[in-house]
Amino acid sequence: MLFSDNLAPGQSGPQAKSDQYYRSLEPFLDRPTLASGPDWPTIFGRQAPLELEIGFGNGEYLNRASLAAPERDFLGLEIAWASIKRALRRLANPPRPNVRLIMLPAHPALELLLPARSLHGIRALFPVPWPRASHDDKRLFSTEFLNLVADRLTDEGFFQLVTDNEILADWVLTEAAGSDLALTLTRKPALLDTKYERKWQNQGQDTFFHLEGRPYRRRPPLTNGLQDMRPILIDRLDPLSYRPQGQTGPVTVVFGDFIFDPRHQEGLLLTKVVEGRFVQEFFIRLARQPEGSWKVFPAIFGQALPTAGVRLALSLAAGESPPSHD
Repeated sequence: MLFSDNLAPGQSGPQAKSDQYYRSLEPFLDRPTLASGPDWPTIFGRQAPLELEIGFGNGEYLNRASLAAPERDFLGLEIAWASIKRALRRLANPPRPNVRLIMLPAHPALELLLPARSLHGIRALFPVPWPRASHDDKRLFSTEFLNLVADRLTDEGFFQLVTDNEILADWVLTEAAGSDLALTLTRKPALLDTKYERKWQNQGQDTFFHLEGRPYRRRPPLTNGLQDMRPILIDRLDPLSYRPQGQTGPVTVVFGDFIFDPRHQEGLLLTKVVEGRFVQEFFIRLARQPEGSWKVFPAIFGQALPTAGVRLALSLAAGESPPSHD
């Protein structure tokens, strides 16, 4: 899919030079592609070492790295569409067949989309430090997450986190002590030439904190968390009184409005699923079948990633009892 900005005849200057390039959405992986369980060699069209950058910001490091190492494939994670757009502009000239971008938080992306021992490197450059003690629950690189990182790395795979913030660096090093990653913390001069490194340099900071290491312990691989989303059939349903009950707990399911079309005997149920920090909102579809039963299933394939929470939401919408947490 290609698009370009329209330029007036004779338009010149830095903005015109930037806008004259076509920008492709091809590097961006949409939800339906991810929901089917991505096969990375097929997506990239080859078998090559795969590196992941968590929070690529404006994409300048990802852009340079993918140009410098065309023999490697690169995957970038972000949660902001503005960052995706900035990276797409950089990756368009020249076109980059060895880069793909995903708009998802890092934890569900690693847990759901990347198999064990699949990554040759994971980088996080200048993540939000959340420096206060009360921010601990907002920081990504906890012991639990670092164990997931170790599981997704190959035996020789590397992890690198660079930050300007000593509080964050010390916290991650403490969390790593109880994890499957062996990390070392060193101070280094500016090496990366990224937006935030330049920002802190301009404010007088001349050294930065580098946490680097590899997996040192191997446990049984953590399995991919994608679930089977086959429809659920129920014998009967009264659309006028249909009010399914959600639940709260480790996984929270909240049901909103139910919109019913009596002519077509179909309804849409607004659904919100919260699994840790990962929040998904989507519609569940309920459709009457010719024999009189009702089918319960996600309204649009790929609208939500098929997690355990989404599977639970389907069960609750179908009136099945939630599992006990005792």
